[in-house]
Amino acid sequence: MGSPYNSLGVMYKLIILVVAFLFTISSCADEILWRVDKNAFAFCNQAKRSTCFVIVNNTSTDVSLIENKNVGKLGVTSKEKYNRIVTFPSKWQRTDDNGDLIIFTTQAWLNGQRYTTSGMVFVDKQGKYVHQ
Repeated sequence: MGSPYNSLGVMYKLIILVVAFLFTISSCADEILWRVDKNAFAFCNQAKRSTCFVIVNNTSTDVSLIENKNVGKLGVTSKEKYNRIVTFPSKWQRTDDNGDLIIFTTQAWLNGQRYTTSGMVFVDKQGKYVHQ
């Protein structure tokens, strides 16, 4: 007979996954990017400002700084001067024993012109966002 602690661990993971999934739906995430094995996902909420998260191993990691880094790469103007900015996860680059590498794309509009750039986010197995 299995240990009751194993059942509690599985139930805990299931509850965390359901809560994270419901949060993504309630936050109106525009695009959810799933890892191939469906055990992790990334999304951005496009409310007043973009908030981006990566959910891996039941850990939610805020990676919203990627938008500032991407806008900085554009080098056109300061973030505040753009008419609109949208950031979203565009590719799950890789997963290995060290963590997950996800590409986030940022589109920024200025006077009718759209500018696009991408940047990498690395989240280690402990859920820590490692800045690139």
